[in-house]
Amino acid sequence: MSSSQHIVEEHYTDRKPYVRARVVIINLETGRQAAIERDFWIDTGFDGGIHVAQSHKPDITMIGVNPVPGSVSVAGGATNVAYRCLAYLQRLGDHEFPMPGIETELVLHGSSGHGLIGLDILKRWTARFDGPKELLTITEH
Repeated sequence: MSSSQHIVEEHYTDRKPYVRARVVIINLETGRQAAIERDFWIDTGFDGGIHVAQSHKPDITMIGVNPVPGSVSVAGGATNVAYRCLAYLQRLGDHEFPMPGIETELVLHGSSGHGLIGLDILKRWTARFDGPKELLTITEH
């Protein structure tokens, strides 16, 4: 019989699966860090790692990390300018990950007040979306 560890068990916010999380960007040469802590929508339609508003870019460049310009495809097939850099997911809900965290790509794009956590992060766990109970459960096996 396998045992599973709860990572997150949260009720939806505004009928959507949001979770508070902390993402850290580290300048590997100097050790300086920038942290983003906010509500993230658990989004299985986003195949990337973590997505936040482009307004976080100045905080990241201030520590000496220069996100790489590129593009991102959005709903409807349009392509927009986005910036990307390495980041670490350190906390999801109340669950802390071993330092430095889960390595992932951070996409800076748009102006949404919340972030997105996509499939590149979620593929590590089992996520259960209970719509009638409006409950998100993420477990690690």
